Amino acid sequence: MRIVSEISESCPYCGQVPMGSSQVSDDAPAEIKESMNNGLVRRELSLRERQVVNLIRQAKANKEIAYELRLTEGTIKEYLFIIFKKVGVKNRTELALWATENLAA
Repeated sequence: MRIVSEISESCPYCGQVPMGSSQVSDDAPAEIKESMNNGLVRRELSLRERQVVNLIRQAKANKEIAYELRLTEGTIKEYLFIIFKKVGVKNRTELALWATENLAA
């Protein structure tokens, strides 16, 4: 049985490495190694997460986003929770501002 912190392969669905992964190459910059130790590494957004963010940036409600992406409102809420944690924001407004500054249109 493997422990989550020992997993080094990426997710078959989104391609991201689990947050608990402690595998950092020896030639990685010191800032990355330090931030991994402090738990500050933020993963990149998946394609679906970027779609949700772009719709948030268009001031769409969860219900509209769910309809457009053919998902449930509950799934959109889960995506938003994960996205908020990944990018370090607390609400939709901060997310929209973050997206304007950090994501290409």
